[in-house]
Amino acid sequence: MKLSIPLISMVIVASSNVNAFAPTSTSTYTAPFTSTSTSTFTQLHVSTSNPSTAANTASSSSSSPSSSPSSPKAKSPMFEHLKFDNSPSFDVLAKTQQYVQQTAMDGKVDESYYASDYVLRGPVIGPIGRKDLSGSQNGLGLFEAYPNVKIDSFGFNIDPENNYRCFYFQRWRAVMEGDLDAYGDVYPATNQEAEMPVSVFNVVWNPEGKIVYEQVGAVVDRLEGNTQGKAAVFGLLHNAGLKIPASPGDKVFQVLQRLGHLKGDMGRSWSRESDIPKWWVSKSRGADDTEQW
Repeated sequence: MKLSIPLISMVIVASSNVNAFAPTSTSTYTAPFTSTSTSTFTQLHVSTSNPSTAANTASSSSSSPSSSPSSPKAKSPMFEHLKFDNSPSFDVLAKTQQYVQQTAMDGKVDESYYASDYVLRGPVIGPIGRKDLSGSQNGLGLFEAYPNVKIDSFGFNIDPENNYRCFYFQRWRAVMEGDLDAYGDVYPATNQEAEMPVSVFNVVWNPEGKIVYEQVGAVVDRLEGNTQGKAAVFGLLHNAGLKIPASPGDKVFQVLQRLGHLKGDMGRSWSRESDIPKWWVSKSRGADDTEQW
């Protein structure tokens, strides 16, 4: 496979839009029942084929833990900032379930969920803001290649050190039923199923009830599935034949990302410096190594 700049740009667009890739009516949504602040829960499976039932069950069966506003100071100044007062006036767990569930139902991203200083980060993508994300929703043929993606969301839980932060897991499965057109390079349908490893996501809300930070697609166990440890959109691309060696610290991929970022006409690995909010003080971009705080 030839790693061209257009191809890298295409991957940038794909992997940064995880929350815009909606599951079909065959998907399941798992709502937790959280009873104490010790992060123990049982799981209740709710079919997304009945939106009203799923939403009502998720809302009535969950509550955020009532932990102390005080917690150990985070070594990273960004994650200390994201604690705010650590005393949200709303149910963070329920709002996160609602956010994930709504996206799962209609496949549309409601921009009213996001704060003006929102940042998304993934293992090799970001920091990237809503302006760049919303401008890259239609740049792929993934929906045509994978019309019936099955996404299970489960294990919603509040960070015991940050009451504004909610973690959850996703497992993706999909059959490549159509051709994938990667900007002129056509990958024929294989009818092979991709089973991706479970990945963890987290959402941080601000005191006004808006999402200010979102982390996507961190693989829990790279030995799971049949996509060589690639999760979510990267797993779909791998199954189609685009076996891209994208991992944090990969020097070759870092160079390709920067070339694609400079070109910038088919997606960005991260937003322009002027568009990255002040609170995001990390200098790591895309697949760069994580700095030592």
